[in-house]
Amino acid sequence: MLEYDSAKSPPPAIDEFVQLFRYRDLVFLMTGNILKNRYKRSMLGIFWMLLNPLLQTIVLTIAFGTMFKSSLSHYAVYLLSGLLVWNFITQTTQYAMGTMAYGGGLLKKIYIPRATYIVAAVGNGVINFLVSVVSLIVIIFFIDHPFSTAWFFIPVSILILAVFTFGLALLLSTASVFFTDTVDIYQVLIQALFFLTPIMYPPSILSPELSQFLAWNPFLILIEIFRTPVYANHLPDASLIVNAISLALITLLAGWIAFTNKADQLAYRL
Repeated sequence: MLEYDSAKSPPPAIDEFVQLFRYRDLVFLMTGNILKNRYKRSMLGIFWMLLNPLLQTIVLTIAFGTMFKSSLSHYAVYLLSGLLVWNFITQTTQYAMGTMAYGGGLLKKIYIPRATYIVAAVGNGVINFLVSVVSLIVIIFFIDHPFSTAWFFIPVSILILAVFTFGLALLLSTASVFFTDTVDIYQVLIQALFFLTPIMYPPSILSPELSQFLAWNPFLILIEIFRTPVYANHLPDASLIVNAISLALITLLAGWIAFTNKADQLAYRL
């Protein structure tokens, strides 16, 4: 009979990664199921992912476009490129927390890597984001905004966004299991941050005090890493790229360590 020696088991952070790789087929299956279940009762189905950002852009452009017309040409492109990033990060992290709680019953019955739900939620969010980019292209063609070779940087931007979102989802999911108020607090924070982040307006309109706050706003860095090649038609500068990559990797590392160290306790607390 083989004896289990816990001292020989790899660290939780490594073990969870190995198990995720072993269960990769399950991750792909769950990602597809999330996408199907999310839209199976919708009349518009996946088409809603195109229509929703278009409707948001039309309404907000009518409401604010005239106000910022002098400082922001092609306001709809500026607005939508920021909205897509914001919606991707906030909706994916909220959904990850929800799917983690929803999967608690299954985690108690059978073994699957605890991070499976988070990876599947982020994978679903990336698919939604890619489909939503089509609505951005429609707007760009409609208002005759120029394209440039800087668009080739967009896959890098999306990868950075996905890494950051995965890390943040891990942190929030771990916190929400142990502190149930995390979900409510997070919703309040993102509502406040939405208006404190230059998504609908240019940073130049902010007071000096609020402008200093922008330097500590991680969402602005992530929005600009995507918005710059789309709206400004040039590559982000080196400092922005370094800051965005550093932010994404630090968040991922912190989230992965926090989540995997508590992974064995998650099933019993859900």
